[in-house]
Amino acid sequence: MQTPERTVSTMVREVVAEAVNDGLAAVVDGEITADTMAQALPSLHFATGLATAPQQLPRQLLGLMAQVIVPPGTWAVIYVPGGAARTLAAGSHTIWAPPGPVLAQWVDARRRQVRIGPIEGWSADKWPIRLWLAIELAVRDPLLIALHREPLAALSAATRAAAQVFIERHSHAELTGAQSIDEAARFVCERLQSDPALAGLEIIGVQTLDRQGDERHTEAAMAATIAAAQIDEERRVAEARHRARLHALATQMVELDHEHRLRMQMRAAEAREQLLAQHAEVQRATLAAQLDLINAQIRAQVAEIAHEEQVWQSEQARFQQEWERLQQQLLETHRTDQTLRLMAAQQESERIAGEVALGIEERRGAQLQALVELQQQLEDRRLARAQAAAERREHHERVLLELRLRHEQLVADQMARLSNWQLSER
Repeated sequence: MQTPERTVSTMVREVVAEAVNDGLAAVVDGEITADTMAQALPSLHFATGLATAPQQLPRQLLGLMAQVIVPPGTWAVIYVPGGAARTLAAGSHTIWAPPGPVLAQWVDARRRQVRIGPIEGWSADKWPIRLWLAIELAVRDPLLIALHREPLAALSAATRAAAQVFIERHSHAELTGAQSIDEAARFVCERLQSDPALAGLEIIGVQTLDRQGDERHTEAAMAATIAAAQIDEERRVAEARHRARLHALATQMVELDHEHRLRMQMRAAEAREQLLAQHAEVQRATLAAQLDLINAQIRAQVAEIAHEEQVWQSEQARFQQEWERLQQQLLETHRTDQTLRLMAAQQESERIAGEVALGIEERRGAQLQALVELQQQLEDRRLARAQAAAERREHHERVLLELRLRHEQLVADQMARLSNWQLSER
């Protein structure tokens, strides 16, 4: 008598085998085609803007298995019986779970840009301001977004609140200036990234599309700018006139100073000429005395140089004789040294020739011995490799024979199953 466990396992095997046979039969008969498989893709409607409503998946194999297809650009959040949840990426997945309903939600995984505006607020100096912003975002945590009731509405509310805070902290001139575009986008982006109500969303960036201020303030600012420009122009003209008057006075002072300098220079030149004439007379007398003294010194130096020239010529003749004698001695010494070196070199070459011949004979014998040993080692390796190749060839033949027998047995079993199925269909 069979036990209950064996009975259940046998029933499960029979059900699985029947499902597999049904699937194969449907494929063979053409009931399952590429068109029917393409129709199995879910038609998604993102009810909350980023996630679909929960849907129940059909169960198969006695309620133990469910199949889910996740299109590209989405995630699937699966809720199995017992309360556990898991997140699946794009693709086809098989879910094994205990009997019970299996719910699925699809979450949009694509990057998108949400435009929000106009956002109206009052500046710090109580002027109306409008902003239009573009939020670039993506889903970071699919499970949190699937549980969120209105993620895009929360994003819009948080963006409007952050933009109004920024508007209230700045004046109308600052908000309509050239730098407020980047500052507003940066401030709103930082507030959105730190907002706990947007958990699960990734705020990639914020861009200011347009801004609009109060025209009355703009006209008043333009009029004030024009008046200030006129005042500045009048002030610049008055300053230019004052500078022209000062320049004329300075030119007149320069001319008077130049005339005074010329008169002083003329008087100084006359005094300098008189002084130079007196100085020239004194220098002329001094130079004549110095010239006489220099001529006497030159005559004394010429006589001394002639005496030193005679002494030098006599020394040169003595040095020439001494050098010739030393050269003769060095030549004789060199000849004797060369003869001795030649005799020593001949004896050394004869000794080295004998040692080289002996070394060559010894090296030749060692090389022959090493060559014989190497040939023996190569022969041993060749025999070992040949034996290993024969063993591997024999092992491969046995494995191929076993695989062939197994394949023939598997083919026979498949043919028998196909024959039984054809008989049962008839």
